[in-house]
Amino acid sequence: MRGAPISRDADWLPAIEQFGEGIFIHFDEVAIGRWLASGATKARHDRLVAGYVNCIKRFAGEPPNYPGTAYVLLHSLSHSLMAEIALDCGYPASSLKERIYSLSGAPGGAPDRCGILIYTATAGAQGTLGGLVGTAPRFASILRSALERATICSNDPVCADHEPDDRSGDRATHGAACHGCLLIAETSCEMRNLFLDRSLLKRIPIIWKHSLHA
Repeated sequence: MRGAPISRDADWLPAIEQFGEGIFIHFDEVAIGRWLASGATKARHDRLVAGYVNCIKRFAGEPPNYPGTAYVLLHSLSHSLMAEIALDCGYPASSLKERIYSLSGAPGGAPDRCGILIYTATAGAQGTLGGLVGTAPRFASILRSALERATICSNDPVCADHEPDDRSGDRATHGAACHGCLLIAETSCEMRNLFLDRSLLKRIPIIWKHSLHA
């Protein structure tokens, strides 16, 4: 069978026009490097890598590469910010999308460039309403609220206790993360809700242990 040569002399390509807006957050790479070198981060890194190793054993094809613990940090913060921005700017959370930049010149080394792009893009004019860009002057308070909200989840202590281990199935790629805190619509996430950990953002209080001693 031979296909018809209908595009042999074509001088056009199919395309759609999109309208949108976004905000870009750049991070201090030196501070990220210091954070990666701390003992607590190294211990969490080992747990996340062990969970990733357990997860790829279940893949029949080629599994995704481990993106690095700096990526997990930025990815977790991106999801937390998207949920907070949706409450502030009026856009539905499912209309927001992300792009995570954690670029390193040396494999496994500290990233040379770090950033998060949160944007919305649609085929209609609603992507240019300015609600997302309008959050920029209030970004400090939005970030503060996002981190405070990440301290506790409605599914704690189950969510906070979750570890990336060989008993977690597909959830072995992330730590403390569930639909009550960090998981978002998969159409908005560039990693299908993989590689997330709320404990990298804030120290999670073990409030239920205090009640045992009350």
